[in-house]
Amino acid sequence: MKHLKALWAKIYSNRKLRCGGFSVALTAGVIVLVVLLSALFDGLESRFALQLDCSFNGATTQGEITRSALRQLEKDVRIYAVVPASGGDEDLLSLLNRYDAASSRVTVTTENLLKNPVLQSQFTDAAGARSVSDDCLIVHCAETGLTRILNESDYVYRSYNMETGFFDQTLISYEKAVTEAILYVTQESVPCIQILSGHRERSIDETVLMEQNLVDSNYQVTRVNLAAGDTLNPDDPLMILSPKYDLTDEELSQLVEFAKAGGDFFITSDFDDPLNLDNYNAFLRSYGVEAYPGLVVAKEEDTDSYYADYPVILMPYMQNTDVTRTLVSAGETILLITEARAFRLTDLQPDGVMAYPLLVSGNAYLRDTADGDDTVEKQPGDVEGAFAVSVWSDKLYENGAVSHMFVVGDSSVFMDYWMQLNTSSTAFLLQMIHSLQEKEPVSLDILPKPAQRESLSLGNITPAVIVTVMLPLLVLLGALLVLIPRKNL
Repeated sequence: MKHLKALWAKIYSNRKLRCGGFSVALTAGVIVLVVLLSALFDGLESRFALQLDCSFNGATTQGEITRSALRQLEKDVRIYAVVPASGGDEDLLSLLNRYDAASSRVTVTTENLLKNPVLQSQFTDAAGARSVSDDCLIVHCAETGLTRILNESDYVYRSYNMETGFFDQTLISYEKAVTEAILYVTQESVPCIQILSGHRERSIDETVLMEQNLVDSNYQVTRVNLAAGDTLNPDDPLMILSPKYDLTDEELSQLVEFAKAGGDFFITSDFDDPLNLDNYNAFLRSYGVEAYPGLVVAKEEDTDSYYADYPVILMPYMQNTDVTRTLVSAGETILLITEARAFRLTDLQPDGVMAYPLLVSGNAYLRDTADGDDTVEKQPGDVEGAFAVSVWSDKLYENGAVSHMFVVGDSSVFMDYWMQLNTSSTAFLLQMIHSLQEKEPVSLDILPKPAQRESLSLGNITPAVIVTVMLPLLVLLGALLVLIPRKNL
């Protein structure tokens, strides 16, 4: 003890040792304080997502639509961010952290399939077309049992760069995709589309793109086989996609009862589908619609009515009707109908039926290859005119129920990837479904954000950029103000 007192007296009597010891103690105290404050603010930032969004496009900032949706959540949602070993999208992960902080109903965890492979068998999205993979989001609500699996295609938009020959990221919509997925999985009742099977209709492999478009738009898709004992829900439209076999009498009766309960129909019929399906054709006629035999071929001189040099690929004229007015107003009218079947309205419309064309060809003729001649060149006797290649029909039943039917003479318009990228086929599909389905799917008006930074100019320097540049300069200035007076110590 005496030695310690003597050492302390010696240090205290020596000005250099005293000042140096004080500086060391002060430095150590400041370091400890900074570490503690850093840990405190890290915890607060993680809990309340207090970090400023200094990104050029505000990719990690939530808008009022999202904040309002999170405030109104009544069910718990868990988001699994499946991140590959190489690391995930930092902007997306930062945004997810804000969801976790903004609502006690949302829990976000980061997962790796190597450490948690059970996720691959535990979750499947609504259509069953997507599975869990690296770099995806699993949005799940245990109370409803619904799951959405999101990947890059849901929130990254690309466009073709003519100079580089590659597709560049142009827009990102993290917030829209995640918020819509949260609302989707917490719904009590999801808008559903039924697809009839059992008559050699279009297969699942052929309809996968169309079904995924519906799921991406927050519809649920199910397949129904009446011969196997399945039943129809009149609240959900029924798709009948180019059947090759006829309906049985029992199935026809079930469709009629479905219609009398207000059930609606979405029907495709290709030009080479058989026309000898008696029950199926009788059902169409009950809505005032009949199919023409043969293939619609545009006349060569009417160049605006077909694509390039292919008169069998029609560019039909969209009529301005109640169900197409939204598309016409938005300019979403470009469609390609490949090898189309035409329809006509029956001479005597059934009671309570009002049918009208939606899509009409230009000047064309019907090439009926049933005569054994496969040529598309016009032959003597081929019927000429402008033909309806899509029809809408409303049918009022005596009980007051109204059943709607949409018919189009080509199924590939909704199932071809090139069509989806280059025409209004997806918009047309969703508008027809929307007109049939009374339940509104989840759709939020959250605008995507640019994925490419604009060239730097004085006009687009944001306050965040100014703070980022000025803060280090202010720290340097403060250090100089402290150190210059002490340079002789």
